Amino acid sequence: MILEFDDSCWTDTNADWQRSVVELLIQLKRFELHSVLANHDAMLRWCGAHIPLFQEYYKTRLASAQNRSNSLRISISPQGAQAVLGPPPWTLSAAGAADIVNRPLRLVLENDESDRCFLESIVPSFSTWCNRSWLVPEMGGGSAMGAKIKAAGANGVDRWRTFFVFDSDRLHPNELTVGWVPPNGDGCQGHQFEKYCAAIPSNRWHRLERRSIENYLPQVVLQPLNVDLTATLFSGAIGTMAHFYNMKNGLSGDGVSPVDPKKSVRASRSLGMWTGLSQNEVKYLEPGFGKDVAEEFRNVPKNHIWSTPVLTEMNRLADALQDAM
Repeated sequence: MILEFDDSCWTDTNADWQRSVVELLIQLKRFELHSVLANHDAMLRWCGAHIPLFQEYYKTRLASAQNRSNSLRISISPQGAQAVLGPPPWTLSAAGAADIVNRPLRLVLENDESDRCFLESIVPSFSTWCNRSWLVPEMGGGSAMGAKIKAAGANGVDRWRTFFVFDSDRLHPNELTVGWVPPNGDGCQGHQFEKYCAAIPSNRWHRLERRSIENYLPQVVLQPLNVDLTATLFSGAIGTMAHFYNMKNGLSGDGVSPVDPKKSVRASRSLGMWTGLSQNEVKYLEPGFGKDVAEEFRNVPKNHIWSTPVLTEMNRLADALQDAM
C-alpha cells in the first residue's frame, strides 16, 4: 500500500491525534513494506519531537518509497474517516489507516498446502513474504473459492486486501481465448471463478495460464515417477499441449483413453490432440502421475532454471502480489 500523509498531520496538536500517529508509524516500521509519502522536512521534524528513535529510519523510508501504480493508496489526515466508507481513494485518520495496515494481505489458494508449495518453489520472495506476515495464505477449498470471491467483492476493504490464485482448468490452449465458455455437459471451475472475479479489482486475482499447478512441474522431478510417461509428455509431439494434460489422472481421467462414454464432452475438449498420437504414446499417457503429484514441488532443485514463459508469468504474479500487499 501507499500511505500519503497530509501536511496537517504534523501541525495538529491534539494529544490523541499525535498518539495515534505514533502508533501508526510504529506499525509501519513493523511491517516495513508499505510506501510512505510525506513532506520530508515536516515529517522528520515531527518524528524528532515525538518519536526521535525513528527519525533516521523514516528519513531512509521516505527516500526509498515506491509509488506503485496498482497499489492501494490511503491519504492520512486529522479530518479523515475512522473507517472505510466507500471505494478508494480513501482519506482516513491515523487510527483508521492503522486498522488497514494491521491486516496482512489474504492470499486465497485452492489448496493452501500444495499451492503454497508451488509458489514457494517458483516465486523467489514468496517464503519471505509469508515469514514476515506480509501475506497470509488461506485455503480456498476448491469449489468453495467461488463463495469467497463473492464475499470479498461485497466488502469495501476485502476486495482490495484479498488476492485469489486459481487453476485455469482448461483442457486446450483455445479455451484461453476471450469469450470462450465451457460446452454444455461439462464444466470449468476456473472459468466460473473468473466470472465471479468481475466483482473485484482486476489486479487482485491471477488465473494460471496452464491447466493446474501440476502442469508447471519440471521434467527433472517427474522422471523418477514414470520414465515413459515423462518422456512422452515432454516430447515434441506433445509440445505446449502438455500444459493442459491431466497430470493426476491422465487421459483416462478425461475419458479419452480408455474411452468413457460418460465423459464424451470432456474428451472432445482436447480437439483430438491426444487421439492423434501413436498407440504407444497414448498408452503411456493414460495413467497420469497420481493424485499426490503436487508433492513433487518439494523436490524441485533450489537452482532449477525455469523456462522463459513460466518466469514471465510468475514475475507478473509476483508484481501483482507486491502491489496488493
